Amino acid sequence: MKFFSFVLILGLSFGFTNCYSLEKPYNYGNPYLPSPEFTEDDPQFEEGEPVWILDQTGNWIFSLPSKLVLWNLKADNHHISKETKEYLIRYIKENNLRDVKVRFNQYAPLSEWKRLPKNKNINPVIRYFFGSISLLAYTFLPGRLLAGTVGGDHYNSFTNTINVYSDLPAVVIHEGGHAKDFAQREKRTLYATMYAIPVVGSLYHEARASDDALNYFAEKNDKEQLESSYELLTPAYSTYVGGAIGDVVANPITALTVIPGHIYGRYKKRDIDSELEKRKQKIQFKEPK
Repeated sequence: MKFFSFVLILGLSFGFTNCYSLEKPYNYGNPYLPSPEFTEDDPQFEEGEPVWILDQTGNWIFSLPSKLVLWNLKADNHHISKETKEYLIRYIKENNLRDVKVRFNQYAPLSEWKRLPKNKNINPVIRYFFGSISLLAYTFLPGRLLAGTVGGDHYNSFTNTINVYSDLPAVVIHEGGHAKDFAQREKRTLYATMYAIPVVGSLYHEARASDDALNYFAEKNDKEQLESSYELLTPAYSTYVGGAIGDVVANPITALTVIPGHIYGRYKKRDIDSELEKRKQKIQFKEPK
C-alpha cells in the first residue's frame, strides 16, 4: 500500500506540475530517422467497414468502463465522425508523420503482423519480442469489439500504428502525440522499451502526449478542444496511476485515482483564457521586430 501511495503521488505530481502548460510555443514535428511514405495499395489512413451489431455491442456494453472513467459517451463508441478524423489527419500531416499508419475502428491483424518486420527503426530483437506480445493481444482481444474493457485507443510503437475507436478529437490527437514523440527520437529502441515498462514508462510517455495535444490546440486557439482536453486527458492520465498495480480499466483503484484527475482538469479549464493570453504575449515578445 505504501508503494502504491508513493507511485500515486509521484505520478500525479509529475503529470500535473511538469506538463500541461499552454505558455510554451508549439513545435511541429519532423522525423529524426528516414520515413518512407505509403502507396496507393497501402494507404496511410484506413477505416473498418461498419458492422452494426458489432459496433453497437462494443459501444453499449464493452466500452462502458471507459465511458464511466472519462464520463463521456463518445469514448470508444466505434463511430468516428468526419470532424474527428480530419483533426487527426491534419495533425499527422502538419507534424510530418509520413510513416505512421492510422486505423479508424478497424480490425486488421494480418496487416499489422506484416507491418511489424517493416519497422526498421527499432532493434529486431526488441521489436519482435514486445511487438509480438502487443499483436497477440490485438489479434485475440480485438479493440474493434472490446475497446473500453480491454485496451482502447492506442499507439503501437512496434508497428508504428495508431488505432482509434473514440469520437473525441482530444483523445485522437493524444494518440498522434505518441507517434510524434517516437518519430523525433534517435534511439527508438530504448524509448520503446521504456514505454513497455509498467508504471514508470507509461506515466512519462502519457504525460508527453497529453502535453503535446494541449499545446497543439493552444497553437490553433481551439478553446473548445482545449476544454475537452482538460476534461478528458487529465483523468485519463490518472488511470495510468491507478493501473500501477493492475490493469488500467479493470482495476477498481482506477475509480479513486481518476477523481483528482477530473477535479484538476476542470480546475485548469477555468484558466484557459488567461493562459492563452500569456502564450500570445510570450510569442509576440520573442518575434523579431
